[in-house]
Parts: sequence; structure tokens; C-alpha cells
Amino acid sequence: MDKANVYISLDKNVSLSKKTKIQKLIGSPIRMLYSQFLISFNKKTEIKAKTFWYEDMFVVIPENVSTSLYRYGFFEEGSTKMFLKCLQPGMTFLDIGAHFGYFTLLGSYLVGEKGQVHSFEPTPITFKILERNVLEKNNIFINNKAVFSIKTNININDYGIKYSAFNSLYRARLPKKILNKVTSKKYKIETLTIDEYIKNKNIRPDFIKIDAEGAEYETLLGMEKTIAEFHPIISIEVGDFNVEGVPISKDLVSYLKHKNYQPYEFKDGKFSRHLLKDNQYKYDNILFMQN
Repeated sequence: MDKANVYISLDKNVSLSKKTKIQKLIGSPIRMLYSQFLISFNKKTEIKAKTFWYEDMFVVIPENVSTSLYRYGFFEEGSTKMFLKCLQPGMTFLDIGAHFGYFTLLGSYLVGEKGQVHSFEPTPITFKILERNVLEKNNIFINNKAVFSIKTNININDYGIKYSAFNSLYRARLPKKILNKVTSKKYKIETLTIDEYIKNKNIRPDFIKIDAEGAEYETLLGMEKTIAEFHPIISIEVGDFNVEGVPISKDLVSYLKHKNYQPYEFKDGKFSRHLLKDNQYKYDNILFMQN
């Protein structure tokens, strides 16, 4: 499928996701009804989703990212369009916080056989699903480690499959009413730095996505040499949820602006320059490119 048709497919799926419940049911009755059945009974079920570029991947309903992928074939319109805009054949892409592998697989599709994708997912159970999803991909290299500012060992909170997108070194960025109902299992995970990884693998990164559930700033500190030498495009998750120990998003944006990066946001269906905010950031992903 060429790039133009990929955009058409995505836009069609995005359109469906924004329709009313009745319109969604008419547009995709089987997926809507079956996923709602699984959600209603809180039955954790591994199932195949079809992405908007027509590739299968394993997901687990009723997990939030999985539900979106099963129903609509995409997750996060803005981030997805960042990838379509920036990733080209032959590039090297790093996916920090890969989860089940949606952006890893999209990156693999876009960079092609001559490109590379290096993915990092620390939580063991989540990593197993990622591993299944990339099994037949020769251009994907996965790492069951956490990315951090130094090489050490850290404790990761695993909140279970349903809330696996929120697994973190810190308290999960979940509403209190949910946090009070779930318990986390702690795993001791080995960390690495991107500077160290780049050197050991002898690769040149073109695009780095950082979704580290609160450890974004620590990740940036561990890739200072990479930024200085290669100036990769960076997408980073922001959002202030008053989690103890997590730097505010304004500091992330300021850090990269001081590295001569210009931030961009996806708003109203298009990319525009992002202006540094003085108040708290809502959940979003910001694209950074060097001037």
C-alpha cells in the first residue's frame, strides 16, 4: 500500500472513531459488539486486531490501547500521523515504551526492509506480547529493558494487563478510584541508556519515540550524546498528573528547546508550532525537530 492510500485508510478509521455509538455500530457491527461484550464481562481476551495498514497484531481486550486497535485499527491519531510524516524507508527508529508494539510495527512498515526498529519494553508480561507481534519481522530488534539516565536496576510497577499501558517506575497516572482498586506487582528491571545502546549497536537513530510513563526526563538525560551527534527527530509524551518524583512537562519541553529543537503539536487535524505553556500540560505527544 502506498503512502497516499495509507493516509486514506487511516482517515477512514479516524472518522469512524469519532462517530456516534449507533454510527459506529452500523459501520463495524461485529468488532463493536464483540469488544463491548468482552469489556462488559471484564474478560481478558487475547485477540488479533487489524491495523489501518492491514497488518495483524495481537492485543488484549479490555485494555484501552487494545480496544482502540481492535475497533479502529489505530491508536492516537496525532502520534500516528507524526510517524507517517517523519519516518521514511531506510531510517532507524527507536521505540522507547513499546507496549504491545503498535508503533513498533508501524515503524517497521514505514522504514521497510532497509530500515531498522529498536524497541524497549521493560515489563515481562507486556514484553511477551510484543515479542509475539514482531516474531516474523527481520528489521525489528526488541529489548526487555528499561531506558534510563544511567545503567542500573530499578523497580517497575506492573498494574496487570488491563492497565499495562500505565506500568511505570512511579505511581501509575490513573484516576484515584482505579488506583484504589488495583495492586501493582514489582519487577526489578535492568536499565540502559540510549547513548550506550547507540554505541554498542553502532547505529544512527533518525527518530526516537519516548513514552516512558514518567521517566521521560531520565531518558533524555541518558541520550545527550545521541542528541548532540545525530540530532534525531523526537516525539515525547507529556502530561502533568502530580505524580511524586516526575518532572513537570514544561521542563521536558524547555530541555529540548535548549538543545535547539522546535516543538510541534497536532491540533485540529494538522501540525503547528507548540508554544511553551506556563500551566500544567494535559496528556499529549509533542514532536521535536532541530532548527
